[in-house]
Amino acid sequence: MTTPNIPARKRSGADEETITEWLMIHQREVAWAVVAIAIIVGGFWYYERSQAIKAQRAEAAYFQARQSAAAGNLPLAVSDLQKVVSRYEGTSAGTQAALTLAQTFYDQKKFKEGVDVLKAAGAKASADFQASIHVLAAAGYEELKNLVAAAEQYKLAAQVTRFPVDKSEYMASAARDYMAAGKTAEAKAIWTELVKDEAAPTAAEARVRLGELGAKPVKI
Repeated sequence: MTTPNIPARKRSGADEETITEWLMIHQREVAWAVVAIAIIVGGFWYYERSQAIKAQRAEAAYFQARQSAAAGNLPLAVSDLQKVVSRYEGTSAGTQAALTLAQTFYDQKKFKEGVDVLKAAGAKASADFQASIHVLAAAGYEELKNLVAAAEQYKLAAQVTRFPVDKSEYMASAARDYMAAGKTAEAKAIWTELVKDEAAPTAAEARVRLGELGAKPVKI
Protein backbone atom coordinates (compact mmCIF):
# COMPACT_ATOMS: atom_id res chain seq x y z
CA MET A 1 0.00 0.00 0.00
CA THR A 2 1.41 3.31 -1.05
CA THR A 3 1.64 5.99 1.65
CA PRO A 4 -0.12 9.18 0.56
CA ASN A 5 2.20 11.97 -0.27
CA ILE A 6 1.13 14.73 2.16
CA PRO A 7 2.64 18.07 1.22
CA ALA A 8 4.56 19.74 4.04
CA ARG A 9 2.78 22.68 5.68
CA LYS A 10 4.23 25.91 4.59
CA ARG A 11 5.66 27.64 7.62
CA SER A 12 4.94 31.32 7.88
CA GLY A 13 7.47 33.91 8.91
CA ALA A 14 5.72 34.35 12.26
CA ASP A 15 6.11 30.62 12.98
CA GLU A 16 9.81 30.81 12.34
CA GLU A 17 10.41 33.73 14.69
CA THR A 18 12.15 32.75 17.87
CA ILE A 19 11.35 34.33 21.21
CA THR A 20 14.55 36.33 21.01
CA GLU A 21 13.71 37.63 17.56
CA TRP A 22 10.19 38.53 18.68
CA LEU A 23 11.52 40.46 21.68
CA MET A 24 13.99 42.29 19.46
CA ILE A 25 11.28 43.28 17.04
CA HIS A 26 8.82 44.28 19.80
CA GLN A 27 11.30 45.58 22.31
CA ARG A 28 9.56 48.95 22.58
CA GLU A 29 6.22 47.36 23.43
CA VAL A 30 7.91 45.02 25.93
CA ALA A 31 9.71 47.93 27.55
CA TRP A 32 6.47 49.86 27.99
CA ALA A 33 4.78 46.80 29.45
CA VAL A 34 7.60 46.35 31.98
CA VAL A 35 7.42 50.02 32.92
CA ALA A 36 3.63 49.81 33.35
CA ILE A 37 3.94 46.80 35.64
CA ALA A 38 6.63 48.53 37.67
CA ILE A 39 4.42 51.61 38.06
CA ILE A 40 1.47 49.50 39.23
CA VAL A 41 3.55 47.53 41.72
CA GLY A 42 5.33 50.64 42.95
CA GLY A 43 2.07 52.55 43.26
CA PHE A 44 0.50 49.78 45.31
CA TRP A 45 3.52 49.64 47.61
CA TYR A 46 3.54 53.42 48.01
CA TYR A 47 -0.19 53.47 48.81
CA GLU A 48 0.13 50.73 51.41
CA ARG A 49 3.14 52.44 52.96
CA SER A 50 1.45 55.85 53.06
CA GLN A 51 -1.66 54.34 54.66
CA ALA A 52 0.47 52.67 57.33
CA ILE A 53 2.25 55.94 58.09
CA LYS A 54 -1.07 57.77 58.21
CA ALA A 55 -2.47 55.24 60.66
CA GLN A 56 0.60 55.57 62.90
CA ARG A 57 0.35 59.35 62.93
CA ALA A 58 -3.37 59.14 63.65
CA GLU A 59 -2.77 56.86 66.64
CA ALA A 60 -0.14 59.23 68.04
CA ALA A 61 -2.40 62.26 67.59
CA TYR A 62 -5.34 60.46 69.20
CA PHE A 63 -3.19 59.43 72.16
CA GLN A 64 -2.15 63.07 72.64
CA ALA A 65 -5.78 64.21 72.52
CA ARG A 66 -6.77 61.65 75.12
CA GLN A 67 -4.02 62.88 77.41
CA SER A 68 -5.52 66.37 77.23
CA ALA A 69 -8.92 64.97 78.14
CA ALA A 70 -7.49 62.91 80.99
CA ALA A 71 -5.81 66.04 82.35
CA GLY A 72 -9.22 67.73 82.55
CA ASN A 73 -8.41 70.33 79.91
CA LEU A 74 -11.66 69.98 77.95
CA PRO A 75 -11.14 72.95 75.59
CA LEU A 76 -7.75 71.60 74.54
CA ALA A 77 -9.08 68.05 74.36
CA VAL A 78 -11.93 69.13 72.08
CA SER A 79 -9.52 71.06 69.86
CA ASP A 80 -7.08 68.14 69.64
CA LEU A 81 -9.83 65.60 68.99
CA GLN A 82 -11.37 67.75 66.26
CA LYS A 83 -7.99 67.92 64.53
CA VAL A 84 -7.62 64.13 64.64
CA VAL A 85 -11.16 63.64 63.31
CA SER A 86 -10.68 66.05 60.40
CA ARG A 87 -7.13 65.02 59.45
CA TYR A 88 -7.51 61.26 59.84
CA GLU A 89 -11.12 60.68 58.85
CA GLY A 90 -11.85 57.04 58.12
CA THR A 91 -8.88 55.64 60.02
CA SER A 92 -9.33 53.59 63.16
CA ALA A 93 -7.85 56.34 65.33
CA GLY A 94 -9.90 59.00 63.53
CA THR A 95 -13.13 57.14 64.27
CA GLN A 96 -12.14 56.53 67.89
CA ALA A 97 -11.40 60.24 68.17
CA ALA A 98 -14.90 61.00 66.84
CA LEU A 99 -16.47 58.72 69.44
CA THR A 100 -14.41 60.32 72.20
CA LEU A 101 -15.20 63.81 70.93
CA ALA A 102 -18.92 63.04 70.90
CA GLN A 103 -18.74 61.74 74.47
CA THR A 104 -16.80 64.86 75.48
CA PHE A 105 -19.58 67.00 74.02
CA TYR A 106 -22.16 64.92 75.88
CA ASP A 107 -20.28 65.49 79.13
CA GLN A 108 -20.72 69.21 78.50
CA LYS A 109 -24.44 68.75 77.72
CA LYS A 110 -23.76 69.58 74.08
CA PHE A 111 -25.74 66.66 72.73
CA LYS A 112 -26.52 68.10 69.29
CA GLU A 113 -22.84 68.76 68.65
CA GLY A 114 -22.02 65.21 69.71
CA VAL A 115 -24.64 63.70 67.42
CA ASP A 116 -23.39 65.82 64.51
CA VAL A 117 -19.86 64.48 65.02
CA LEU A 118 -21.16 60.91 64.96
CA LYS A 119 -23.19 61.50 61.80
CA ALA A 120 -20.10 62.69 59.95
CA ALA A 121 -17.91 59.90 61.31
CA GLY A 122 -20.41 57.19 60.39
CA ALA A 123 -20.12 57.96 56.69
CA LYS A 124 -16.43 56.97 56.57
CA ALA A 125 -16.00 54.62 59.53
CA SER A 126 -15.27 50.93 59.05
CA ALA A 127 -17.85 48.26 59.85
CA ASP A 128 -16.15 47.52 63.19
CA PHE A 129 -17.26 50.90 64.56
CA GLN A 130 -20.72 51.26 63.06
CA ALA A 131 -22.65 49.70 65.94
CA SER A 132 -20.86 51.85 68.52
CA ILE A 133 -21.53 54.98 66.49
CA HIS A 134 -25.26 54.25 66.24
CA VAL A 135 -25.61 53.37 69.93
CA LEU A 136 -23.83 56.54 71.04
CA ALA A 137 -25.92 58.59 68.62
CA ALA A 138 -29.05 57.00 70.10
CA ALA A 139 -27.94 58.12 73.57
CA GLY A 140 -27.55 61.66 72.26
CA TYR A 141 -31.00 61.66 70.68
CA GLU A 142 -32.48 60.38 73.95
CA GLU A 143 -30.98 63.36 75.76
CA LEU A 144 -32.43 65.61 73.06
CA LYS A 145 -35.85 64.00 73.72
CA ASN A 146 -36.01 62.80 70.12
CA LEU A 147 -36.97 59.25 71.03
CA VAL A 148 -38.05 58.19 67.56
CA ALA A 149 -34.64 59.11 66.15
CA ALA A 150 -33.01 57.29 69.06
CA ALA A 151 -35.04 54.17 68.30
CA GLU A 152 -33.99 54.31 64.66
CA GLN A 153 -30.34 54.49 65.68
CA TYR A 154 -30.73 51.44 67.92
CA LYS A 155 -32.30 49.55 65.02
CA LEU A 156 -29.38 50.47 62.78
CA ALA A 157 -26.98 49.25 65.46
CA ALA A 158 -28.88 45.96 65.59
CA GLN A 159 -28.53 45.59 61.83
CA VAL A 160 -24.77 45.98 61.76
CA THR A 161 -23.68 44.19 64.94
CA ARG A 162 -22.18 40.72 64.61
CA PHE A 163 -23.36 39.55 68.01
CA PRO A 164 -26.87 38.08 68.49
CA VAL A 165 -27.08 39.14 72.16
CA ASP A 166 -26.23 42.74 71.28
CA LYS A 167 -28.75 42.64 68.45
CA SER A 168 -31.61 41.71 70.79
CA GLU A 169 -30.50 44.30 73.36
CA TYR A 170 -30.41 47.05 70.74
CA MET A 171 -33.83 46.09 69.41
CA ALA A 172 -35.21 46.11 72.97
CA SER A 173 -33.79 49.61 73.46
CA ALA A 174 -35.47 50.69 70.23
CA ALA A 175 -38.79 49.26 71.43
CA ARG A 176 -38.52 51.09 74.76
CA ASP A 177 -37.93 54.39 73.00
CA TYR A 178 -40.84 53.75 70.65
CA MET A 179 -43.07 53.06 73.65
CA ALA A 180 -41.92 56.24 75.39
CA ALA A 181 -42.59 58.19 72.18
CA GLY A 182 -46.11 56.78 71.92
CA LYS A 183 -45.28 54.67 68.84
CA THR A 184 -47.19 51.63 70.08
CA ALA A 185 -47.38 49.75 66.79
CA GLU A 186 -43.62 49.99 66.20
CA ALA A 187 -42.85 48.90 69.76
CA LYS A 188 -45.31 46.00 69.61
CA ALA A 189 -43.78 44.71 66.37
CA ILE A 190 -40.31 44.58 67.95
CA TRP A 191 -41.45 42.96 71.21
CA THR A 192 -43.41 40.37 69.24
CA GLU A 193 -40.23 39.34 67.43
CA LEU A 194 -38.11 39.34 70.57
CA VAL A 195 -40.50 37.13 72.52
CA LYS A 196 -40.10 34.36 69.94
CA ASP A 197 -36.53 33.64 71.06
CA GLU A 198 -36.81 32.18 74.55
CA ALA A 199 -33.03 31.96 74.85
CA ALA A 200 -32.56 35.70 74.33
CA PRO A 201 -32.05 37.79 77.48
CA THR A 202 -34.80 40.15 76.33
CA ALA A 203 -37.51 37.47 75.98
CA ALA A 204 -38.85 37.88 79.51
CA GLU A 205 -39.09 41.64 79.17
CA ALA A 206 -40.73 41.24 75.79
CA ARG A 207 -43.55 39.18 77.35
CA VAL A 208 -44.10 41.80 80.03
CA ARG A 209 -44.07 44.66 77.54
CA LEU A 210 -46.55 42.90 75.26
CA GLY A 211 -48.80 42.48 78.28
CA GLU A 212 -48.54 46.19 78.96
CA LEU A 213 -49.43 46.93 75.36
CA GLY A 214 -52.44 44.62 75.52
CA ALA A 215 -51.05 42.20 72.97
CA LYS A 216 -51.30 38.44 73.22
CA PRO A 217 -47.78 36.91 73.48
CA VAL A 218 -46.82 34.54 70.73
CA LYS A 219 -46.91 30.86 71.78
CA ILE A 220 -43.71 28.97 71.08
